[in-house]
Amino acid sequence: MTRYILSGGYPWKAADGGKAFAQAVVQGFREPVQILECLFARSRDAWDQALSSDKEMFATLLPDTRVQLQLAEPETFIEQIRSADVVYIRGGDWDPLVAALGKSPGWEKVLDGKTLVGGSAGAMLIAKYDYDIDALKLHEGLGLLPVKAQVHYRSDYNAPNVDWDKADAELKNYREDLPILNLGEGEFEVIEQ
Repeated sequence: MTRYILSGGYPWKAADGGKAFAQAVVQGFREPVQILECLFARSRDAWDQALSSDKEMFATLLPDTRVQLQLAEPETFIEQIRSADVVYIRGGDWDPLVAALGKSPGWEKVLDGKTLVGGSAGAMLIAKYDYDIDALKLHEGLGLLPVKAQVHYRSDYNAPNVDWDKADAELKNYREDLPILNLGEGEFEVIEQ
């Protein structure tokens, strides 16, 4: 069984500053909880800063829980997953994320007993279909979960360009009738499968 956490992005924007999200991420694992942080959706020069920021977030929100974050590398991604408890695919740009994961075919087959967290573009990747509010179009994710997803839902992210009513209708009517996860910033959904 794999536990999935889909986040609408920016967990720190939740009313509790992201504490419930951080607790959900580490739930069920012995300490130190090993989190593999996948930043493939961002430019390589932004990885260290994002990793440092998340280390600080977990330390601040879970001061009594030992958490170790490791940076995912495309060349060794599958091996890194095997030694992790949690794989956290952070958001950013869709195309670089998909391209980098394409270098590790079958990575999703080694997730049994782990938690896969998808933040923003990571949540879109996990879903079967999503509405991309950067590109303003529908596309197919990996379908690890049979859901449709919208992230940064009804936020000011790309606000001047997003017609949320149109996005809602397009996603609802796209291909199959599947549950829709409208995830606002700071919101997340946990699904076990």
